[in-house]
Amino acid sequence: KPVSFWYCHRQDGTLRAIVVEVNNTFGERHCYLLDAPRFGAQLQALKCFHVSPFCGVGGHYRFRFLRTLHQGQDRTVVRVDHDDAQGPLLQTSVSGSLQPVTPGLLRQVLWRYPAMTAMVMARIHWQALKLWLKRVGFHRKPSAPDQFVTR
Repeated sequence: KPVSFWYCHRQDGTLRAIVVEVNNTFGERHCYLLDAPRFGAQLQALKCFHVSPFCGVGGHYRFRFLRTLHQGQDRTVVRVDHDDAQGPLLQTSVSGSLQPVTPGLLRQVLWRYPAMTAMVMARIHWQALKLWLKRVGFHRKPSAPDQFVTR
């Protein structure tokens, strides 16, 4: 998956931190630790990890996490925007239901979505081909960051 969000809670159930785990198509991974998040509030992190050959490593991410209870189900929407020196470059969002990670849930997801990773990779490469055909600028892959986690 290109990105995973890990919600870290205190023993009393309050949100302590969110770890944003970013993967690129080169098999590399980097985490952004968002300390003391609040739902609805914007958080920022400097971009230091190469994700796409069509975007430089500079700039920063803006994150906004929203949470609702809809028909008894705990739902979340995450907005991730990437701004570079010229302004907004990429605006994305992902939504889903929040569930605790358990061995049973992991087995269920594996069997329910066996081709999901392949489809995500196919869609990423399809979009990359369209950008390449449009002659969008290409950035060579730099070295990975020294630190695995950015705070």
